[in-house]
Amino acid sequence: MAPFTCVAPDGVRLAGELFPARGRSRAVVVLAHGLPSTQAAVDPSDEGYPGLARRIAERGFDAAIFNFRGAGMSGGHLEIDRWADDLGAVLDHLDQTEMRRSTYAVVGFSAGGAASIVRSASDARIDPLITLSAPADFNFLPVDADADAWFALYRRLGMIREGYDKTPAEWAEGFGKVVPREAIGRSRAQHIFLLHGAADELVPVAHADILAQAAGAKASPVLIAGGAHQMRRDERAIQTLLDVLERALP
Repeated sequence: MAPFTCVAPDGVRLAGELFPARGRSRAVVVLAHGLPSTQAAVDPSDEGYPGLARRIAERGFDAAIFNFRGAGMSGGHLEIDRWADDLGAVLDHLDQTEMRRSTYAVVGFSAGGAASIVRSASDARIDPLITLSAPADFNFLPVDADADAWFALYRRLGMIREGYDKTPAEWAEGFGKVVPREAIGRSRAQHIFLLHGAADELVPVAHADILAQAAGAKASPVLIAGGAHQMRRDERAIQTLLDVLERALP
C-alpha cells in the first residue's frame, strides 16, 4: 500500500492509497466510496475499502482508493456536485504513475457511483464503469425539504468543516445538480455494469432500472436477491463484483 495525494481543479487536496497487484497487473481498478452511513452497526472485523482493495489486488489488479472532498483525510467540504471532478483528479494522478493506463475500471458505490456515472459522460478513461447501489438522481433524499437538518448532520460527521461559507439551502442545491439518469446516456464507457440490491432500503431498486434504460445496450444490470444498500458488506455482492471484473478485464 502506498499513500498518495492529488489536487482537484479548484485546489482541494485529495488523499488516497494505491495497492499494487499481486503478480503481473491485469488492469487498474479505482474504488469510489459513497456517503457514510449513520445507521450501520460498527463491525470490528470490517476492513473497509482498504480490505476490498487488497482482495482486488490479490486477483491481479492494481487498485486505488481515495476520499472524496469532505471525507477522511481529504480536504474541503462535502460538495456532492464536485465529486465527479475529484474522480477526474485521481485519474489524472494515476496517469502520472507507473499504473498509467488508457482506461481505468471505476467501481462506484452509491453516491460514488453517481459521481462515476457523471464523470464518465466526459471522460473516456472510465471503462468499464461498475456501480453498486447507484441512484438515478438524489430525489429519494429529502435534502431540499430539510436542508438545515442535513447540513447539521454532515457538519457533525465532520464533512462540512470550519470555513464553509454557503448557507444550508445553497449547499443542498448541489444534490439537485447531480443527475446520473441524464448523464449515463452520454457515458463514454463501452461496458457498464449496474449492481443493485433487490431489497435496498435507501435507493429504490427502480433506480437501477432507470439507469439501465437510459444507458441502453451498453448496460448490464445485475440484481442481488435480498441485497440491502450496504453492498460492500454483502459478500455475495462482492463476489459478483469480482466476477464482473474477471469477465470485463480478462
